[in-house]
Amino acid sequence: MEPGTRAIVELAWARRLGLPDDALEPGTSWRLTRSDATMAMFVSLWEHRVLVGPDWLLERAEGVDDDVLASGAGLLGLTVRTPGGVAAGRLLGQGVLAFTDAYLEHEALETVVVADDPQAVHDLERQCPPDDVTEVGLAAMPERFVLLDDREATTAGSGYDEREGILAQLGVLVPPALRRTGLGTLAAAMATNDALDAGLVPQWRSRAENLASLGLARRLGFEAVGTQTTVLLTTP
Repeated sequence: MEPGTRAIVELAWARRLGLPDDALEPGTSWRLTRSDATMAMFVSLWEHRVLVGPDWLLERAEGVDDDVLASGAGLLGLTVRTPGGVAAGRLLGQGVLAFTDAYLEHEALETVVVADDPQAVHDLERQCPPDDVTEVGLAAMPERFVLLDDREATTAGSGYDEREGILAQLGVLVPPALRRTGLGTLAAAMATNDALDAGLVPQWRSRAENLASLGLARRLGFEAVGTQTTVLLTTP
């Protein structure tokens, strides 16, 4: 990944976290914090560490190891108000953040038939487990690529959301029956290249336990450089 790409990613995440634009520039390896009453989020990005949360949680986190904050159980545990009490939050997820700035090559990119209409997305999502559909969120993405076979049946899909006007958050959806066929790679290549054409840096976020997704990102050349753990805080 080019140094300029890293600078773009750091700028985008500084804005995402509500920090000054230069907060994540090289040399800021200490833990940064920002007060937010609605959520707790811990982000690691290269040597940077950022914790966002209410003041009482920031105080509790002082002296707590970064590895604990990066774990879903660790961050959620800090929201427990009393000994043996119930957590004051709901874990939204612990994910790995990866990026690329390189175009992807695939022999079928010029010949594959693609649709982006809502019906094609719906047909594809019907073939996939609900958890996968929710995690990817293809139907809500403004840029979508649904692959069709020679019978015009949906086989795989990809898309992306623009983040901070700089990043493209990618998602790839493949029915279980068609996985390990290369269709996910082809779909991901289409979204990645389109995002790069739009001047965006493709971002891959996958649940830490989703080894298949992490493996696909690695094969595509995405470089894992950080993590994001988020807890949505409930109203007392």
